[in-house]
Amino acid sequence: MNSTLQLIKKGAYVCTLLIALAAPGYGEQSRRGLFEGSLAGGGKIVFFVQGNHAISAYVFNTAAHQASFGGAAVADDGAFALTTFPAGTITGHVTPNLISATVAAQNVTASRVQIFGASDDVGGRFSGNAVASSGSSFDARFLVDSQGRIFFVGTQGSTVIGGFGTTTVHPAATAKAAMTQGGEIENENEIEHGDEIEDEHEDDSAPHFSGVFTITLITGQTSSGTLDFSHGRLTATFPINGVSFTFRGGQESSENHLINVSTRGFVTTGQGQLIGGFIISGGPKLVLIRALGPTLAPFGVSPVLADPQFRLVEGQTVLAQNDSWRSNANAGDIVASGLSPRNASEPAVLLRLEPGAYTTVVTGANNAAGISLVEVYEIEHD
Repeated sequence: MNSTLQLIKKGAYVCTLLIALAAPGYGEQSRRGLFEGSLAGGGKIVFFVQGNHAISAYVFNTAAHQASFGGAAVADDGAFALTTFPAGTITGHVTPNLISATVAAQNVTASRVQIFGASDDVGGRFSGNAVASSGSSFDARFLVDSQGRIFFVGTQGSTVIGGFGTTTVHPAATAKAAMTQGGEIENENEIEHGDEIEDEHEDDSAPHFSGVFTITLITGQTSSGTLDFSHGRLTATFPINGVSFTFRGGQESSENHLINVSTRGFVTTGQGQLIGGFIISGGPKLVLIRALGPTLAPFGVSPVLADPQFRLVEGQTVLAQNDSWRSNANAGDIVASGLSPRNASEPAVLLRLEPGAYTTVVTGANNAAGISLVEVYEIEHD
């Protein structure tokens, strides 16, 4: 479903962002994302949180030469308990930034993977089948994070195989890019996508990446392969025990659309606060919210709010508040988004939000008055 943007002003102070059409019952900060931790002996554990109340775990125990996986529901307070296949239990607690868990008699902390990185356009979980030329196949999953790490798990009967390693991806050359750069297409087969041309009007502007990866399996074997990502699908070719397999799977992550809404007003106190309301529906969204003051001055705005500050609320609950964007723990991600305020005294937050109704309230430090601009952006890299 495509996102719909509507702007409603009440006086000079209120704007509403509607993503989709239906208003949900309540909102909360999202826990969704990839969380990675280390096990003793060089092993890894990866948690994939898809929605605030659903979690999957992938365990790569190199010391025991055992891979396993499982899923479970997450309670409102973040607690979970799951049983992995073929054997094992994991208990823990999820917060928006880390997961603490007990696995294989170890206490493990898994941190949320940084949002921006070399492979953020390809990040996510991909589920599908790995098929050999002989026709044999098995269920498999690949998980790719934004920092170039890749994880693989597959089930062959009652046996779970898996491993982890690194990948290098880069934008793939396209026929459109070649023509734009003045190149010539010598062979019509050069513009094929996959095995055949499905539509001569296919959107060549869609993200298309290719790359290579190397995975060390829990058995100690190394498998190196190639991958191709386009239109939300991953194709990977790699060997297992001397047999070449081709994997095709869809990306499991929210389909985001970059949306921005903003409103400007003269900020005072009490009823003169600048209020921006927005509603999210259709899945968790990564949003950047900022309030500008001094940045507006070069554009002829006067008098500007010299030191704006804001808080983000859902109902009566304050979810986040900020006075200076550089004070955020994820200030580096705010910079990477390309939307960091120009002035250090201006506030901004970058966070995931579950479906719900939210309100930003902008005031001036020390009850100062002036003109401010509050903006909400939806970030694509999620």
